[in-house]
Amino acid sequence: MSTNPRVLLVGAGAVGQVFGRYLQAAGCDVSFLVKEKYAQEAQRGYTLYELGILEKDPEPVALSGFGVHTSVQEVAARPWDQVWLCVSSTALRSGNWVGELARATGEATWVMLQPALDDREWLLQWVPAERLVSGMIPFLSFHAPLKPGDRLSRPGTAFWMPPLAQGLFSGSPERLQRVIRTLRAGGYPARRDRDVARTVAMPSAVLTVFVEGLEAAGWSFERFLQRDSLERVHHAMREAVEIAAWRTQANPSALLPLLRPALLKLLLPIAAQLAPFDLETYLKVHFTKVGDQTRLMMRTYIDLGRTAELPVEHLQASSH
Repeated sequence: MSTNPRVLLVGAGAVGQVFGRYLQAAGCDVSFLVKEKYAQEAQRGYTLYELGILEKDPEPVALSGFGVHTSVQEVAARPWDQVWLCVSSTALRSGNWVGELARATGEATWVMLQPALDDREWLLQWVPAERLVSGMIPFLSFHAPLKPGDRLSRPGTAFWMPPLAQGLFSGSPERLQRVIRTLRAGGYPARRDRDVARTVAMPSAVLTVFVEGLEAAGWSFERFLQRDSLERVHHAMREAVEIAAWRTQANPSALLPLLRPALLKLLLPIAAQLAPFDLETYLKVHFTKVGDQTRLMMRTYIDLGRTAELPVEHLQASSH
């Protein structure tokens, strides 16, 4: 690998920009692969805002000086050390670009951030396991402002790294260490994990069902927290967690007792108070944008549950 790692980020949305900021701060030679219609916007550069709980008016941080590519042919003309997949699970499966990009990037380490249970297995069709690093996203990011009159009214990409948050990564030791070392050099809280996919499988199941339930409640916390809504979500969460545990051979016994309606009713208002932005609006905006990914994950839980002969009744009732 070169002294300054050559990093290609696939996707320059709110997630890709945040990772681009940390990787550039680490001294990486950063480029984005975007669709042609987004190329001019990317070439102008981006403005980011790191939010804190107490900070009312964060200073803008410019993200510029990076390469912009719009085709696999352009990518193939350069050597790469790392390829970061900053797109949704459904975008991975759209067309045949993943296989083409894998062939165009040689021996580069690929870093995946997608949350669906079978994303890693799907990528292994094109990227050997020894070159694939799995990660997760511990921060929340969005295009500001979320709504008129928002605290952050200036346009740009806002992101919040919750206190004590850590970005977990797993993979073959040598390539994993390079990824973690690079991120830490840029100030990102990266940490090694034995198996990220297994670690996040059950929390992702809880979040997916929560989002599906919130959408059914019209993206309203008040309606979501009504007794009938909480009961439906509670049962569907238990089913999804048990399916995720079966798929990853994890033990769900520590998590299942926490999925009580009373605890959900307690924790959601606390989370809304801690977030330095309107959490209700953020969830609506973000998960409406990636709604196809949520539906893909719900279908995956149902299909796997049927295969394992586990209950899926409440998941089916909750799925749109």
